[in-house]
Parts: sequence; C-alpha cells; structure tokens
Amino acid sequence: MRHRWMTLLLAGSLIDIAACAGRPPAATGVSLAAPTLVTVRNDNWLDAVVYAVRGASRVRLGTVAGLSSATLKAPSSYAPDGTFQLLVDPIGSSSVYMTDGFVVSPGQRVELSIAPSLRMSSVAVWSR
Repeated sequence: MRHRWMTLLLAGSLIDIAACAGRPPAATGVSLAAPTLVTVRNDNWLDAVVYAVRGASRVRLGTVAGLSSATLKAPSSYAPDGTFQLLVDPIGSSSVYMTDGFVVSPGQRVELSIAPSLRMSSVAVWSR
C-alpha cells in the first residue's frame, strides 16, 4: 500500500512539473546563460560607476561618462533568478542612487536613466 501511494505521489509531481513548464529556452531563441544588457543614459555632468547589487554584494558593471550613453553587461551568473538592483556612484560626489529591486527574465533588457538630480533617476525593464 505504501509503495502505491509513493508511486501516485511521484506521478502526480511529475505531471505538475510538466504542466508548469513553459517553452524551452531553445524555442524562444534566448539563452539562459546570456548576460543581461543594461543601457545607461547618463544625463548628469559627472561620470558614474554602475554596479549590480544583490543582497550585501555588488559587482561593477562599468563606468558611463557624463552626458553620454553606454551599454553594460550584467553577468547572468550573478543573479541566477534575475532579481537584483542597480547602484549608481557618481565619481566626485558623496551621494549615490540605488534602484528598487526588480526581476529581469532572459530576453529582456534594462534601461537606466541617470538624471542631473540623482534622486530623479529611473530604471525600466523592456522585452526585446
């Protein structure tokens, strides 16, 4: 009797997993290992260093010169579930800007706008 219940439980679990599975990554044309692209538009006069933040750790994505734009890559291994924040640290300033936490799925891109007044900066996640 116990063996029958275990078999039914296992079969039910496999059916649930199969039902919840979406299209495989190959069908969408997007690799799960692809880095997340972060397009940064810096409307501030100061050059800014951009970091990806997860919990108490951070990884430097790159530097964006003042009044210019750049595309940076956040490694997919840094946030395997796609959840992280961005930190903007202007060079020569004591203030910083940190976005709220957001989730990025494979195939989406992130746009970070650094405003002349840091607290008015914003982030957006877009589908490709």
